[in-house]
Amino acid sequence: MKRQGGGTGTSTADLGPEKIRINTMPGFTLIELLIVIALLSIVAAISVPMLNRYATNVDLKTAARTVAADLAAAKQAAVEENLDVYRITFSVDSNQYTLSRTDTGVTLWTKTFSSFGNGIAISAVDFGGGAVVSFQKRGTLTAGTATLQNNRGSTAVVTTNITGRTYVAFSLQ
Repeated sequence: MKRQGGGTGTSTADLGPEKIRINTMPGFTLIELLIVIALLSIVAAISVPMLNRYATNVDLKTAARTVAADLAAAKQAAVEENLDVYRITFSVDSNQYTLSRTDTGVTLWTKTFSSFGNGIAISAVDFGGGAVVSFQKRGTLTAGTATLQNNRGSTAVVTTNITGRTYVAFSLQ
């Protein structure tokens, strides 16, 4: 049935459902994008301080484990070379420790705790009443502790016993 009358266009009744075009473009609306950006900003604001705290504590753990590994390496060198000449000296004032030989007086290396991260410091040392760990050729060494601390108040205590066993205990904030 033809429509009579004034218009030249077609009516929607003449078009059928497959010919009706609705303006549906794929994508997101501006409001949806703003909501996502706001949610991401909230998550970032919460997670960045946690990430900084985690990184600071990781630096402390790295420093303490490096000290423990250096103690074990010096012990091993004394045993391998069958010499009582190795010692590690800790310095609280200069925030570093050195490995040296007592027979030649040569310093083999020096490591500063600031190289492990900002705010890492040695706060206390007690190896038999002093700051020197001596290594004997039979594998024994001076028993004691070295305490490291970061700027968050977390601590790591590196402990050695006379048999040369070294371990680290952490108290993280």
